[in-house]
Amino acid sequence: MSDPEIAARRQAIVGCAEANDCVLIALFIDELETAPDELHKALTAVIEVEEGALILPNLHHLASVGNPIAIRQHLLAGHVDVLLSEIPKQAGRVC
Repeated sequence: MSDPEIAARRQAIVGCAEANDCVLIALFIDELETAPDELHKALTAVIEVEEGALILPNLHHLASVGNPIAIRQHLLAGHVDVLLSEIPKQAGRVC
């Protein structure tokens, strides 16, 4: 991704947090090589807070650790909202 694309994706996540009255406590940017590690850091951070929400550009970002739909359902069952900052081509809540 180019720098402008990364900046736009960051802004979309910040905007999604604002639109949903979320306090953004961390913003993890993953690269192909670091995706699983960065996702684990994000999941750890969101699980540690009460009423946490994980904001992703799309559900494909969960694919590095398994089935995105199953992971989303597991997070929702654990009372972690999964918000999508891009217009989805799959199930999810859009900001």
